[in-house]
Amino acid sequence: MVAPWNSTENIGSEPRVNPPLQQRPVGFSPHEISALVNEQVVSQHAEEAAFLWTMRNRAVGEPHYSLLDLAALDERVEAHVDGLTVSRDVGWKFCKRDLSYEGPGEVFAAATLAFRMGDRDWMLEALNSGCASTQTEPGLVSALGWLDWMTVSRWISRLLEAKSPVHRSIGVAASAIHRIDPGEALSLAVNHAQPALRARALRAVGELKRHDLLNQVRDHINDEDDACRFWAAWSLTLNGDRSGLGTLTGWFERDDGFTQRALQLSLRALHLDQSRQWISSLAMKPKQTRLAVIGSGIVGDPASVPWLIRRMELPEFARLAGEAFTMITGVDLSYHDLDQDPPASESTDDASIEEVLDLNYESNLRWPSSDRVSQWWAKNSHSFSSGTRYLAGKPITAQSALEVLATGKQRQRAGAALELGLIYPDRSLFEVRAPGNRQQKELAAWTS
Repeated sequence: MVAPWNSTENIGSEPRVNPPLQQRPVGFSPHEISALVNEQVVSQHAEEAAFLWTMRNRAVGEPHYSLLDLAALDERVEAHVDGLTVSRDVGWKFCKRDLSYEGPGEVFAAATLAFRMGDRDWMLEALNSGCASTQTEPGLVSALGWLDWMTVSRWISRLLEAKSPVHRSIGVAASAIHRIDPGEALSLAVNHAQPALRARALRAVGELKRHDLLNQVRDHINDEDDACRFWAAWSLTLNGDRSGLGTLTGWFERDDGFTQRALQLSLRALHLDQSRQWISSLAMKPKQTRLAVIGSGIVGDPASVPWLIRRMELPEFARLAGEAFTMITGVDLSYHDLDQDPPASESTDDASIEEVLDLNYESNLRWPSSDRVSQWWAKNSHSFSSGTRYLAGKPITAQSALEVLATGKQRQRAGAALELGLIYPDRSLFEVRAPGNRQQKELAAWTS
């Protein structure tokens, strides 16, 4: 695959003028640095950068990570990336070696080094590895989102102008992560014939709040491609256009990767009475009770807490009900001693539980004690008003959403970002997956 920067323009290939030997500055040449590098240490840098990125990629959606936790993990990732950067060619040797594992973490490490150094051959190899499959692509996009905009903007511009739809999709995704508008490139991508590029562009319209493209987005509400249809409805809803809500709520009947995303946004965008009706409807269907439990936490209605407490008595719903309770009340189950040990294996059919639990989603959730939660609610329910939506214990407002973004856990923060996105239809969606230090600066800008 030809890289978009391999053109006759030769950008960045200005002739180098070597200084006379007698004027050589004090220090080491790249070749001499390579000779001094401890290769075992550099190999570990490559492996750890890939491993820690994989951990981070999961952490951004976990219930127990805060922004400070994420920033601390980011520092660990960056330390290993720095080690690769300092070792230059030796660092690339091990990153290139690890690309054979075909994992997104390995692609992240290689692409971060390649694009930071601006080496065209390295970038091409990282690009090809990242574009090889849907499994490796997130590592490439994340690397372009990880590096600061000044470092990668030039290369992202080339990707946006590329002939390959895959490259253009990467460019749109990277721009969206930085919350930088790709301009005309996005307008063209929204109606592209290639579904993956079209879907990523439709998503970016919502993230970047491109109101000027909403008429084009509406044309894709009935798109033949599921991803395009979903992201069109999602972006319309986030931009305050209710024409997408019917498509999003229709996703409740499905069980795929978009179902929870549809739940997260639509229940926040609907009027409270409508959201309550949906929760009641889902709760009456055994196969959708799980969505009803999650949805109760999204809506944030205190009237649902007694029902959630009863769900805590059922192992297949207990942890989800505990999280929903925390979403509404802001109460940390462990800190307030409202949790308990997992059910004993002899009294629980583990196999049947595993069939209904999404262990990736629930593995880091606490097991609530329904009795102790019930006692807590009896003492504190007077602090919550029925008919008011709550997030992490506070009525939902712009100010409280910003506070959750600053101090809440990742899933709470993702909810707060959507609430802010609906409150401010002209401001880009806050990116809770961005590097922690960048999020902290963005929060400062929101509150200044």
